Amino acid sequence: MSTMNTPASDSAPLAPVANWGDHESHGHSVQFYAEDQSLIDGLSRLVGTALGSGDAAIVIATKAHREALAQRLKTRGLDILKAGMHGRYIALDAAETLAKLSVDGWPDAARFAKLMGDIVTQAQAASEGGKSRVVAFGEMVSLLWAQGKREAAIYLEQLWNDLAKTHSFSLRCAYPIGSFGSEADSEPFLKVCAEHSSVIPSESYTELITDEARLRNISHLQQQARALETERAERKQAQKSLQRRESELTDILENAVEGVQQVGPDQTILWTNKALLNFLGYPAEEYVGHQLSEFHVHQHVFEDFWTKLMRREDIYDFPAELRCRDGSIKQVVIHSNGLWENEKFIHTRCFVRDVTERKRLEQSLRNSEKNAAMGQMAAIMAHEINNPLETVTNVFYLLRDHPSLDDDARGLARIANEEMARVRHIAKQTLAFYRDSESPVPVSMRLVLEDVLDAFRRQMQSSRVTVQRKIDIDALVLGFPVELRQVFINLIGNALQAMPDGGTLRVSLRQCLEWTHGAERSGIRINITDTGMGIPVKIRHRIFEPFFTTKADKGTGLGLWVSRGIVQKLNGTIRFRCTKWRSRTMTSFAVFIPTDGMSVPVE
Repeated sequence: MSTMNTPASDSAPLAPVANWGDHESHGHSVQFYAEDQSLIDGLSRLVGTALGSGDAAIVIATKAHREALAQRLKTRGLDILKAGMHGRYIALDAAETLAKLSVDGWPDAARFAKLMGDIVTQAQAASEGGKSRVVAFGEMVSLLWAQGKREAAIYLEQLWNDLAKTHSFSLRCAYPIGSFGSEADSEPFLKVCAEHSSVIPSESYTELITDEARLRNISHLQQQARALETERAERKQAQKSLQRRESELTDILENAVEGVQQVGPDQTILWTNKALLNFLGYPAEEYVGHQLSEFHVHQHVFEDFWTKLMRREDIYDFPAELRCRDGSIKQVVIHSNGLWENEKFIHTRCFVRDVTERKRLEQSLRNSEKNAAMGQMAAIMAHEINNPLETVTNVFYLLRDHPSLDDDARGLARIANEEMARVRHIAKQTLAFYRDSESPVPVSMRLVLEDVLDAFRRQMQSSRVTVQRKIDIDALVLGFPVELRQVFINLIGNALQAMPDGGTLRVSLRQCLEWTHGAERSGIRINITDTGMGIPVKIRHRIFEPFFTTKADKGTGLGLWVSRGIVQKLNGTIRFRCTKWRSRTMTSFAVFIPTDGMSVPVE
């Protein structure tokens, strides 16, 4: 409604003036102020008017306000020392008085009624004249408000109102208007006002002289309130939109495929998403809140990473190794940069990508390329020397029994023939391993084993080696017959060389299930076991290396290496173990070859 259409009346002005000197016997007013100067001005008029008319005054204030008020009253010519001696001016410290009437930080009704009732009664007795009027000023409520004890402050206001029912006094409270500076203070502000019979606005209003100026001020405040309402509505909408976007972003990061985490300035992990926890295998409580360095395998790598961050570098594809909960190691690359505010490091944002499988494949590719190159070269060399070796071997074979040679010459020819046979054997092994073939064919493993055992029959008889066979089934595998025969010639040949003084050779063939390459597969297992000399512990880790041999006088060091390569081409495995049985050492090689549905048992 426009004020232009509202008739003014002398008794009810449109913009009333706050009369600081007026005080009712039971009035309870509240003053809001922006500057201490304004508070002291209003308080000096209130107290000065009371003392000047012979009434009593009670001031419960901070030390700074008490001293400023005393100085202002003296300037006005009032003798507060004399008034104090007569009991008409009582000045108390707000904090000390509040402590006396509180229990556990909360105003106590009984203590308040006793303490303040006695003080008001004392002031009434000291006032001059028959009216016995008392004015009081208190800012204990302001102290409670500043401490965040808003409900306690309002309760104290109510205790003052209760005391006014039994004692005659006029009370003024005061709050800094800055204590109500947020939107959340609107409702508490109205509650404070509701506990008072009158409200004195801050100096921005009370210092205005004319009605026109005060009306303009009121209109301006109304416009500001309307603008604030509009701004508040817009801000709420913006906050709602921001919250929605933050929720969407959080959901994206939480469910991202790539690992994401935040790390604080003390290197503590503040937050991480599911992807990072999943591929490292940690529950959140065992990862978040811990030092990031705990999970880095190489501390010097972590220190280099952190140093770059502290230099404000943006880090891309930083390689590192992280320790998983199960003890395994993950190879990762990290993208990271820091958030800085006012030259202070807040946290780093890290994006962590698991590249373990990629690194494994890269290494496998490098190895396969290297092996392919080595194999091609070996095959070429073996092919080139194989034909002349055949010729030279035949010559020495003829020479060793030639009648024209004496015994020494024939002996030398025999040695040369044996050594050439060894070289020929190496060339044939190499060619067998790297032979190019159009496609594998079904091979009977039972026939392969029986053929190889038959080839060694005379050697086993002369060496007094007993054979124990357990080949009760047959099974077909996809492979190359020559290569498979070579595998078991190498294994059985090595076993016989380990038993020069006799022993037991055990050969078994059976169907089985085995985990290979991360999956359970059906196949066959062939075990070749001897009771020979065994393999020394210190060299067991090297027996599948090319050109490594324990038989310097006979071995080429290629047999087991070639055998493993042939088996691996069939996606199989070859393993060995050495055990003690009674007084003998038993060495057993186990060859597993997947059949992929080709197994054909034969009774």
